[in-house]
Amino acid sequence: MRMVSATDRPPYPVIIDTDPGLDDALAIFLACASAELDVILVTTVAGNVAVELTTANALGLLELLALHHIPVVAGAAKPLHRAPIEAANIHGADGMGGIVLPTPRRGPAGTDAAARIADELARRPAGSVRILALGPLTNLANLCVQYPEAASRVGAIVAMGGAVRERGNVTPFAEFNIAADPEAARIVLRSQLPITLVPLDVTRQVAADRDWSARLAQKPGDVARLSSRVIEVYLSNIARRRMASGVAAAQARPATFPMHDPCVTLFAIAGGLFGVERLPIEVVTDGSERDGQTLIDAVGVPIDVLTRADAAKALTLMFERLAALP
Repeated sequence: MRMVSATDRPPYPVIIDTDPGLDDALAIFLACASAELDVILVTTVAGNVAVELTTANALGLLELLALHHIPVVAGAAKPLHRAPIEAANIHGADGMGGIVLPTPRRGPAGTDAAARIADELARRPAGSVRILALGPLTNLANLCVQYPEAASRVGAIVAMGGAVRERGNVTPFAEFNIAADPEAARIVLRSQLPITLVPLDVTRQVAADRDWSARLAQKPGDVARLSSRVIEVYLSNIARRRMASGVAAAQARPATFPMHDPCVTLFAIAGGLFGVERLPIEVVTDGSERDGQTLIDAVGVPIDVLTRADAAKALTLMFERLAALP
């Protein structure tokens, strides 16, 4: 597989914790296409769909990339303290909107994601491993609670989640990944670990339209064409949701694909494309209408929050990397 880098520095090891998921797929493709990163482990969590499906999807995506050396370990099948919520209305019942992935030649390399992450952190130099968190934070909360010494060795956690000054996407206040397990999010965000939060505030700025998708579909690689299909499936599902909810075409936002999870990978490979604020963030877990909200609150622990993006450069970089894949 062709790997592309924008710098000469050695790649740093990353663990991808994910719930694929359409945008997760693009984030994984981008990470595996980028020589800045060395993907050493993929762990899965229940989120967009059940963990059995997210695990199968992760294995299928790596099969497509012929990356059989990257282990996939299944993780939490449900949130810490509440019933699961899913996003099958966006991602399809299988998590991939009906897109058929290659049949994996292997199964998961385990079923305890937190333990496997702890093992990787313990056996590598402290601070050398970064975690790219693309789904609910259940596995990482388990890591913090069950393996605190190992967790303290993480170099950085970059997590897609939250809506800090923006409207949420599952309620007016809450974003899906945080709303799916707010207790886990609170544990992780209060952990004092080096965390960068990638909320809707910035991911909605980096959005591909149908022209971007169509140009990607013209590239020769299978991954580029599948990535275009991912975007088209998402846009079709959003259109159906709007029609079902009675949203008039004149009131609807233009049809675009916000790069929610890919922004995590984009920040990992080209952090200069984003603006960062240090903000004290608290997660609401009271079961009220604001449950799952990420608040700027003096009682919160200060973390880095992405709030601005050079969208044009980010989309260009992503296009180039996806187009270069076979």
